[in-house]
Amino acid sequence: MRAVLLILIILAAGCSSSIETKDYGIDKNVNEIVIKTSKIEVAEEPEYERPSPSLRIIFPEEGQLIKNSTVAVKLEAYNFSIVPIEKPVKEYQGHFHVWIDSEKKIVMEDSEIFENIGNGGHTLTAELVKGNHSSLSPKIFKTISFYVDVPVAKKDAPQPFSSGYWREYSIEADDNGFYPNKIRAGIGDNVTIYFKFRDFLIYYAGLDLIGPFPDVNYRTGNKQPINRSFIMREEIVIKSFWPSSGVKKAEMIVEVEK
Repeated sequence: MRAVLLILIILAAGCSSSIETKDYGIDKNVNEIVIKTSKIEVAEEPEYERPSPSLRIIFPEEGQLIKNSTVAVKLEAYNFSIVPIEKPVKEYQGHFHVWIDSEKKIVMEDSEIFENIGNGGHTLTAELVKGNHSSLSPKIFKTISFYVDVPVAKKDAPQPFSSGYWREYSIEADDNGFYPNKIRAGIGDNVTIYFKFRDFLIYYAGLDLIGPFPDVNYRTGNKQPINRSFIMREEIVIKSFWPSSGVKKAEMIVEVEK
């Protein structure tokens, strides 16, 4: 029995000596234990982003009828300072470029007067630009349509021929012109024009037509012809523009038949 007990004691001692002690990175000769931690990064607050500039055409309003040949344009700029053009070019500063049809003005205030605006439909475009007249990126502009109807003063001179007829015309249009670019009608005539568009000769998406009728906003591929009607009261000029650009492309005349 003693022999068996002795053998068990010897085996136990051998097993305990064969167990490896794991190294947990702690120096047993050091009294203090240092625990390493990762560096905590504090997220930086995003920089303040200034709102983008914008503008509004206060007067005239879209589709407004004005009984005056003098049009006082009223504008308002947001997040953008209107300054004289002689000042150094800076971000968020500049002035307006304003068009009525093809007449352009450089405007350094919030209003401008256009005179001798003829009867019929017109397009007003306003753009915010830098002090060196270059466009912002992206461009900031607005376009609206309005109408002028000033009564024509009566004269003692013989009045033009008036038939009161219904007249219909078919007109083709592209970037280069109207075909034909001149037609006639008598005072009081009811005139209907059927506009057909030559897509293969229209470069910039389509054409906008302005005349004594609601604007035609044709885009290449749209259904056509597009017809517009009006009563002939005086000689009329119908103009075409590239969409929302203020770039005039062509014009046609409706003459008074005498």
